[in-house]
Amino acid sequence: MVKGDKQSRSAINRRRVLQGLGAAGVVSIAGCLGGSDDDEVSFPLDVRLEVDADNDDRVEWTQVIQQIMEDTGYFDVDIEQHSWDDYSDRVLDEEYQDNGYIAFIGLSGTFNPESFCDALHGTANQGQCCNLNGLGYDELDEMIDEARFGSDVADDPELRAERYDEIWHELADYRGSSLILHTTDEYVRNTDVHGFAPFPFSESTLSYALHSPIDEQVMWLDRSDATPDETDRSDLQEGGTLRFGVPANIASFDPPYSSDTTSTMSQELIFEQLITSDTEGNLQPWLAESYESLDVQDIERDAYEDYMTTASADEEGAIDVDEQVILTHPDDSPVADDEVRVLTPEGASDAVDDGVYGMQWRYHLHEGIEFHDGEELTAENVVLSVERYENSDLSAQTFDSLLHARQVDEYTVDLYAQIPDAEAERELPGIYIHSTEQASLEGGDLDPRQDNEPVGTGPYVFEEFEDEGYFIATKNESYWLEEKGIDALEWFDGPSDFPAGPVIDEVDMDIIPEDSTRSGQLQNDEIDVTYNLVSSTLNDFDSDDDFIVDSIESGGYQYFQYPVNVEPWDDDRLRKAVNHLVPREQIVDEVLDGWGEPAWTMIPELAQGSGTTDYDALESELKPHNEFDTEEAIKLIEEVIDDRGYESDV
Repeated sequence: MVKGDKQSRSAINRRRVLQGLGAAGVVSIAGCLGGSDDDEVSFPLDVRLEVDADNDDRVEWTQVIQQIMEDTGYFDVDIEQHSWDDYSDRVLDEEYQDNGYIAFIGLSGTFNPESFCDALHGTANQGQCCNLNGLGYDELDEMIDEARFGSDVADDPELRAERYDEIWHELADYRGSSLILHTTDEYVRNTDVHGFAPFPFSESTLSYALHSPIDEQVMWLDRSDATPDETDRSDLQEGGTLRFGVPANIASFDPPYSSDTTSTMSQELIFEQLITSDTEGNLQPWLAESYESLDVQDIERDAYEDYMTTASADEEGAIDVDEQVILTHPDDSPVADDEVRVLTPEGASDAVDDGVYGMQWRYHLHEGIEFHDGEELTAENVVLSVERYENSDLSAQTFDSLLHARQVDEYTVDLYAQIPDAEAERELPGIYIHSTEQASLEGGDLDPRQDNEPVGTGPYVFEEFEDEGYFIATKNESYWLEEKGIDALEWFDGPSDFPAGPVIDEVDMDIIPEDSTRSGQLQNDEIDVTYNLVSSTLNDFDSDDDFIVDSIESGGYQYFQYPVNVEPWDDDRLRKAVNHLVPREQIVDEVLDGWGEPAWTMIPELAQGSGTTDYDALESELKPHNEFDTEEAIKLIEEVIDDRGYESDV
């Protein structure tokens, strides 16, 4: 998730062109290495590191890499720091790839392995998510596609895992990006906070910790002298205000038009989805009382040819069409062809009418769920919400699989996939459901800054927001699950007295960008919980009996991405050389004080289930590609200089 989500309208238009393989989002962006193909290449190579200055840890490891690169004698490296908003705007501009920079990025994936390869390398994600430099190539795009789509991999997890193993090896050879570490998320709380538990993805931790029946998780406040190690759920207390310190502003309350961590964290107090997930990625119905797969048809994307319309494309691949492009004909190229065949929502609806689709999933909604404004949730709300995601900031990752949403009756809705998709159960219903009125708002307007307070079905309602200051949410006194009772969740097998909603009355999210300020406010009892503190501070809190540090292996990692289309970074040997100059273990041990894991593979353990046949074997095979080795790095650099005839004063 992008930790500061300001994307240009041109980038959004570009996403209409590229549509396709979905992505996770950028969590944090730490810097850039760069050169320019306008200048004659010579060594020492001038390199500039641009760094997001909002996190001291990122700045420090950028400086470590700078020093090691310069110590080889083959690089002259400068560092330029940018505030987060300026930096995110900069790197998410679609022209960024021409600068010759290497962007340091933090990726938050999903439980699906696809989100750890496509987001970095799939061509369709250039400018849409984490692929800032157009790294994809046809063969790799096809490999990623074949590991996710098709009845063969949808029916055979082992085959799917084998195909992902091929992808991880291909990426190691291609070296379009360099991983630094798999991240762990650390949350620091005072001892008034009881029952807290983090979620593997930070954007969901607050809503999960407050109340999640799927893991029998509930959090409460106890301002007495009792400490969390002395209490259990039998000591639960209702009421109180949780003061939660966050490191970034809430960029937007409009789910399809934001993807940064803080925005999503705020939205998940208010909005809900059809399904829910536990910490291991297992799914259960939520707003949907139940769901089922009704049909799978073994078709390819060219099956929609008769339902497509022709649109012109310019030399940069921009398609001249106002509607959402659900998919482009696989034989057409927006970059190479003046005209391309595209499927729009109208054509998708016609195809479904004729029985042309890949998968059909049916969702039966709970009856009687109400939005905060009193409107009852129906299947029409689901359809309208899907339509609101069209041409949004999240359209590419929504319509990489989703074909069409259709109301069956008042409380039943069908979601159709374009072709068989191994990730359909998780990806198709992955939208936040809007009220009828708010589903009709223009993109980005579902926000108090546009005089539209967000309305959802969630356990908290919007109370107050000050831009760059704070957000207050108060308990929904008519929350649907509390009205129905915990037994309304047919899958729930926990204790009958488990609360049917969160027990904390109010959540105050204080926006505190500076790590030191958040740390100080926690120590001074001005906030109860925070996260994303520098590692040295974590050690201090961890050794203090008045605080608790909760750490969880997350679905994210830090990496940087090479501008493979800019000389001399178009030579994979130079990319591999710099990759060997990343001291992963040193960064974890010395910069992060052990709070993290060196990254030897493109996939964290959290997503290994269908992403590899043998995680330990994969890590063993790929680790040599990523180990710190200055001798090997210098050897590769000298090969590049000699073979390409570059001047060198080294």
